[in-house]
Amino acid sequence: MDIQILEILQRMETKINGIEIKINAMETKINGMESDIKGLKEGQERIERKLESVHEQVERTAEDVTSIKRDLTNIEMITAKNWYDIATLKAVSRL
Repeated sequence: MDIQILEILQRMETKINGIEIKINAMETKINGMESDIKGLKEGQERIERKLESVHEQVERTAEDVTSIKRDLTNIEMITAKNWYDIATLKAVSRL
């Protein structure tokens, strides 16, 4: 009976040792995953900062484009008036 109990205990010890090895391997993998996640978070933060910078640049560019469109509209109106004035001067000079 004592021999059977001893054999059972030895098998249990062997299984427990196997479980400990697996747990240690899992801990190593988890530590590696934690390191990877930290790297991903840092990368995400860099991307977010760059995205904010690009967004600000796009906003400034949009404002510039709007300003250029306004200026172009003014130029078109002034050009149209100039053409009208030229046509008026030509008509007057023909009289």
